[in-house]
Amino acid sequence: MVRALDVIWIFDELINPPGPKMVVCVEPDKLFFFRINSEPKWGTPVFLKREPHHQFLTWDSYLECRGPLDLDEYIVDESLRRRGVIGSISATCIPDILAAVDQERTLRQADKDVIKAALAAL
Repeated sequence: MVRALDVIWIFDELINPPGPKMVVCVEPDKLFFFRINSEPKWGTPVFLKREPHHQFLTWDSYLECRGPLDLDEYIVDESLRRRGVIGSISATCIPDILAAVDQERTLRQADKDVIKAALAAL
C-alpha cells in the first residue's frame, strides 16, 4: 500500500531515454503520481531541498506537478516489492504542491480536486 507523499522507483517508459525514475504519490486511491526531476523544466515545479527532509534524494530536486502519471496497481506493487517506499516528501511542502496543482494548466479540474483533497487530508 502506498500513501500520499510516498516516493517509489518505477521504470518510466515515457521519459527519453526510458529508465528508472523516482515518483511521488499524490493521490493513493487513484494511484496518481508526479515525477521527481533534477531540473525545473516540466510542469509547475516545486523545489525539493535535499536537506533536512529529503535525504533519499541525491541532490536538490523538483517535483513535476503536471500529468499526473496514472500508474496501474501492478507497477506500484512491483516497485514496492522490489525496493519498497524509498522516502516521503515532507508535509512542509504541501502548501507549495497545492499551489502548483492549482496553477498547472495540464491538470484537469477533477484531477486537481482529488489531488488537493488527498494532500489536504495529511
